[in-house]
Amino acid sequence: MKKSKFVILSIILVLLVFYPAHAEKIKIEIENGVKVIYNPKEPSPPKGYPAKLVLKEEFFIGPGEKEEMISELSSFTVDSEGKIYILDRGESVIKVFDSKGKYLMKIGKKGQGPGEMNKPIGIKITKSNELMVEDILNQRLIFFSLDGKFLRNLSTGKIFGFSGVIIDSKGNLIGRQLVPSGDKPKWEVKKFDSKLNPLFTIYSTEFQNPLQGKFNPFSYLNHFGVDNRDFIYFGDCKDYEIKVFNPDGKLIKRIRKKYKPVKISEKDKKEFFNRIPPEASMFKDRIEFPKYYPPYQNFVIADDGKLIVRTFEKGKKEREYYYDIFDKEGRYIAKILFNGEIRVWKKNKLYSIEENEEGFRILKCYRAFWKK
Repeated sequence: MKKSKFVILSIILVLLVFYPAHAEKIKIEIENGVKVIYNPKEPSPPKGYPAKLVLKEEFFIGPGEKEEMISELSSFTVDSEGKIYILDRGESVIKVFDSKGKYLMKIGKKGQGPGEMNKPIGIKITKSNELMVEDILNQRLIFFSLDGKFLRNLSTGKIFGFSGVIIDSKGNLIGRQLVPSGDKPKWEVKKFDSKLNPLFTIYSTEFQNPLQGKFNPFSYLNHFGVDNRDFIYFGDCKDYEIKVFNPDGKLIKRIRKKYKPVKISEKDKKEFFNRIPPEASMFKDRIEFPKYYPPYQNFVIADDGKLIVRTFEKGKKEREYYYDIFDKEGRYIAKILFNGEIRVWKKNKLYSIEENEEGFRILKCYRAFWKK
């Protein structure tokens, strides 16, 4: 009898070690008319839900012939046919590749005239299938057709520091701007109409001037995106929460998640300083790191509504980070380790920016499969 009890106790102990208690459940509540999804630290997909992601590499775009060589890969976008438009910030041009990664053509050139760019920082395809480029030094948005024809410019001169621009299906623009306000300017994320008249403000915070005393380099961190319904997703990265607004600016959902804070090491600080460009080196002595990283870095909204959040939690390899994946309802369904920056998830294909063995930034395309 005693031996039987000992065997049973041993089995229970083994089960506790190798089969931990059932994952904490997701809670959904309505608070002040807003749906709030409370997610646990670990994924908790519904029973039978396909939550295992398998990635199969299809091709990459990197060092090649002179014409197709990307000198500075910073931003790209993908159209409905799978064509890839890469903004080469070093050359101030857009290089276009087909759905298999074959080079097709070049759009635009460096300069200040019609269809010319001077320090472009971002590229997107609008809902009306136009190619939009943020041209920061010329203070304008440039619009091309997908076959490379210059269409028009939209001046952004009246909106100081306008960046991160997204256009919804109605032609309205969402972007970040710096608003002068006496001694305390503000960073704000706003929605504007097609003529850049402000419609409403999503977020406002005091701007920490790096020229005046010490500053936290992560204090400027915030991220936003727009889904296929024109709903706006926003997070200021101060807590693990992403807010969802309807097209009229009404808060309708908050996606929250428990997380374990990631400490900033001395090695992390050195790597951060090494990435600072020479023109910004004057700010190095003013940087004051917090003890921990923010809860997450940024996120991508997939075409099927899934939310892919890049955290600061690292893997064992260089440049390996964990990504949290939420379904279209905001439920935490999966966690993956990925060596690169996921930028686009479209038609079951994942596109990322990675570094090859020589240290060159390349674009990779993967086919994504979900399994139970």
